[in-house]
Amino acid sequence: MEYFRGSWPDGCRGAFALTFDCDVSYAYTGTPKTVGIPPTGEELLAKQPRSLANLSRGLYGLHVGLPRILDFLDHHHMKGTFFVPSANIERYPDDFKALRDRGQEIAAHGHQHENLPDYRDDPATEAAILETSIRVMDEILGVRPIGYRSPAWDMNQHSLKILQNAGFVYDSSLFAGEAPYRTTVHDPSTDMLEFPIDWSQDDAPYFLFFKPPITMAQFHDPAEVEAIWQADLDGTINDGGVFTLTCHPSVIGRHHRMKILDNLVAHAKKRGDIWIAPLADIANHVNSVWKKV
Repeated sequence: MEYFRGSWPDGCRGAFALTFDCDVSYAYTGTPKTVGIPPTGEELLAKQPRSLANLSRGLYGLHVGLPRILDFLDHHHMKGTFFVPSANIERYPDDFKALRDRGQEIAAHGHQHENLPDYRDDPATEAAILETSIRVMDEILGVRPIGYRSPAWDMNQHSLKILQNAGFVYDSSLFAGEAPYRTTVHDPSTDMLEFPIDWSQDDAPYFLFFKPPITMAQFHDPAEVEAIWQADLDGTINDGGVFTLTCHPSVIGRHHRMKILDNLVAHAKKRGDIWIAPLADIANHVNSVWKKV
């Protein structure tokens, strides 16, 4: 198995990608299963929420957490990658137009935050969901995403081929490393880049809270989480890889948690050998270098 470990721009030892999953209320509700044609924006807007608490938590991420993250990125002169379910773009077009207008990368994240293993026997519906995401992003935002992240951080045997057939350049849903690798590892008929992720490098396991008896995360000390992420950042960079951090506006957007990101970026800048970039830029660089080899 071959990993990409450089060379990196400007003599850097590795790359750091700040990625954000903009699930809005999907972070707090069950994953719907689409049968046939994915629902339109009008159909989704007509649906009444079962729980206002869950909807309101998502709206915190949309209207408070997301602007705070954008201000943070602007302050540091950085770009991140935002994975967005396309149904959210239909519901809240102005919020995601603002994200686009501030120069951030917008990538695909399902339509209604679907669970891809549910479609292992129905690749046609899975492909229709992806086509819906591409269409919505194009029609509302004028964006053609090149990156994808599975909403459930899982896939079935058809998923990578469907992505490649749709023209995607990279995926960031799987776990087989700490540096980019080719998806031929999982499906010999595909050849996209994979930017691996890990649950320990996601804010939700540390801070996402649901009222009992469903499930409940223990609220971790931010200093503890910062120490974990910094150790992984340093180790991954020292090995020449890509540290792909995953956060959610409704989770990381609290003041005491944004401080983690601020300290992590300050540490990366102090080191001076870390390229901080959106996944699209990293993917283009990796592909250009590998093409020359």
